[in-house]
Amino acid sequence: MTTPDLASGTSGTVAGAVRGPEAPPIQWVPAGFWRRTWAAALDLVGVVLLVFFSAGIVALVAQRTVNDHASTGAFVVASLLWAILLLGPLGYFFFCWRDGVTMGMGALGLRLVAADTGELPSTEQVLLRMVGSFYCALPAGLGFLAVAAAPDRRGWHDRLSGTSVVRARHAPYGWEWNGTEWVWVPTAVASTAPVPNLHRTPATPRPGRSPWTWSDVLPLLVLFTPAAILSQGLVIVALHVVRVGHGHPVTISLALDAAAYGANMGLVGLFLGVRRRARLRDVGLALPRWPWLLAALPAVVLDYAVERPLGELGAAIFPSTPNNQCLAIHTGYGSALALGLIEVGLLAPVAEEILFRGVLFGWLRGRVPVAVAVVLSAAAFSLGHLDWMQWSILLPTFGAGCVLAVLYHYSRSLWPCIVMHGLSNTIALLVVVLGHVRC
Repeated sequence: MTTPDLASGTSGTVAGAVRGPEAPPIQWVPAGFWRRTWAAALDLVGVVLLVFFSAGIVALVAQRTVNDHASTGAFVVASLLWAILLLGPLGYFFFCWRDGVTMGMGALGLRLVAADTGELPSTEQVLLRMVGSFYCALPAGLGFLAVAAAPDRRGWHDRLSGTSVVRARHAPYGWEWNGTEWVWVPTAVASTAPVPNLHRTPATPRPGRSPWTWSDVLPLLVLFTPAAILSQGLVIVALHVVRVGHGHPVTISLALDAAAYGANMGLVGLFLGVRRRARLRDVGLALPRWPWLLAALPAVVLDYAVERPLGELGAAIFPSTPNNQCLAIHTGYGSALALGLIEVGLLAPVAEEILFRGVLFGWLRGRVPVAVAVVLSAAAFSLGHLDWMQWSILLPTFGAGCVLAVLYHYSRSLWPCIVMHGLSNTIALLVVVLGHVRC
């Protein structure tokens, strides 16, 4: 009786078993396109069943709480969308990160491993693989055809993440001359597949403690809003002194926002740059590995999937809260979209990412578990938007803060976060202004 030895890629004999005909050695080869396709189909079936189960629960709750059948249908459709966007990626991440095998892969004997070592994929590799899968799916799924065309059966998502999908098979038999006679023995076949060893290299060492301390972070958070208000007041005074206080409202709005963000960045430079001699890379402004820049777009989709249900929940908890953010966008930039894009798509993302992810999260993650640092920094990010006096946006902003913190932690750079933040803000601005949304 024999069992596959994953460490060596050959068959090993079980101690104490009755010996019989030797089974052919196990050989690991790249998984083919169709086998991987069927595995993905099985995974999709599992996700769909989970989605409809979730939708059924939501529909049951909606029927008990909502009398309008149209509203009930909207609840069900929304739950389907959210479940597809959330449950699928989360399930894939959980199974592939834990043991490199999803439900469909396990049924067809496939395994996901690191392409260079054969080890179980790291968290970063699984995340990048999901990013690559997003881009493979964009052109109607045609990106996955690269698996069939590549000699090593690795697609875009495999190369982006440094992973490979392999399967075990019995080595084929063939005739071989042993010097005296021809014998029927297993023959070695060249293979580019790594041999799985079911180990995982320890995660990247926890980032060291930041050079700044709570005595820097606390004043920055406390002075965040007062400094912005003071700087905006000085701008208004200056505009009246030079007799342009009644200029174009959009230009004035941009000047006020630029002054507020400039004041906050000045505080960061004072407390961290001057006091602690921190460098730009210390606050996250380091160039990331290029695959992580590609992660910004799928992160926007994930952000939408997180923010949408939290926004509905926030609106249900605070039904009478005014829509101040929407009103501010219409009033400030409704007549000059280009200037609005500069503010929401560039100034706000850069300043907020430096403060909440680079400074606050960078300080927390060296002192508390990463999950706690994500939650605390996201909570501070959410509370930092209270100047809108719109309580219903607290939950969706918290969700966005969590996504951004995770993206920063694994990319080790603020640039993917800035790109994601800017894209999310830009899309929201275009929807409000061009979509003529009523506030």
